[in-house]
Amino acid sequence: MSFDYAPFLRADLPAPAGRWGGFPAFNFVGGHNDAENVPVAALAAAAAAVLTREGHTLATYGLDSGPQGYRALREGVARLPEAAPSLACSADDVLVTSGSLQALDLINAAFVAPGDTVILEEACYSGAMTRLKKCGARYIGAPLDGDGIRIDALAGILDRLKAEGVRPKFVYTIPTVQNPTGSVMPVERRVALLRLAAAHGIPIVEDDCYADLIWDGDRPPAIRALEGGDRVVYCGSFSKSIAPALRRRAPNSG
Repeated sequence: MSFDYAPFLRADLPAPAGRWGGFPAFNFVGGHNDAENVPVAALAAAAAAVLTREGHTLATYGLDSGPQGYRALREGVARLPEAAPSLACSADDVLVTSGSLQALDLINAAFVAPGDTVILEEACYSGAMTRLKKCGARYIGAPLDGDGIRIDALAGILDRLKAEGVRPKFVYTIPTVQNPTGSVMPVERRVALLRLAAAHGIPIVEDDCYADLIWDGDRPPAIRALEGGDRVVYCGSFSKSIAPALRRRAPNSG
């Protein structure tokens, strides 16, 4: 007989999930790529080349690159203009994570304490909301339109919170291919968002994890790349450009 763990489990756990039976024929859950378009041969060749050149670094935690992640990868991320147009950073500004969600966990751990307030977009990535809830934070949704977060509505929320003596820890936004609306915030609104954040003395967390889904090349610069962008913590992902299992970067705010 197998050991019964039930008496040791927390009483407030949800009901157990059923065993995974595979994906449905038409799967719209998660940001999955077309398996046929994953560059398997190129990835295998690249992996072989890197192992031949630098396999000895596998002997140490951190690949002789320190706690921010493999330095050659960080240098490559810092050079990627398509990852964040006009976003100037060096390898020392890049932290390799397992995706933008882990980056959000680290941001929350640094900024958010139980009872703190964070502003999100009213329709927002569920992972951002669940992580804030786990931190014990209060989050407030700012209304959206076809160009992303509404600056007038956000200004009203910030004014109301200021009158209550509350300064939110940050404004979280997905400005490029917003989840779930798919909107792309124009440059003018990005500038206005920065100005509003500066007026209230708060930072912005820019999640650019879906930006690679723009195919025509007409992509606005990252908010962090604009004047005053030093108050922006920027994170992104390889999951939409190469494969969900390969992910990247959280350039810091300093």
